[in-house]
Amino acid sequence: MLVGYRAAMVIHGVEEDFAFWSPGTQGPFAEWLWQRLGRHSALGWAVEIEREAQEAGVPPVELFFSLWDEYRQRPQPTAG
Repeated sequence: MLVGYRAAMVIHGVEEDFAFWSPGTQGPFAEWLWQRLGRHSALGWAVEIEREAQEAGVPPVELFFSLWDEYRQRPQPTAG
């Protein structure tokens, strides 16, 4: 669903930061998640969250929102 949203943004010329996917990259959320988990996956961030959730015994969507909150609360680099 998030990739479809991003594709619609591109088609309609909407310029907006999008953490989940950018053309040619998996996006900043994935890069953060790889560091957070200590590994990288060619399968994508959603699959890795599902794997982590299964190991932790929690629903994947619950883990996603927990990680998303953690990602959003991280210190942001300052421009300058």
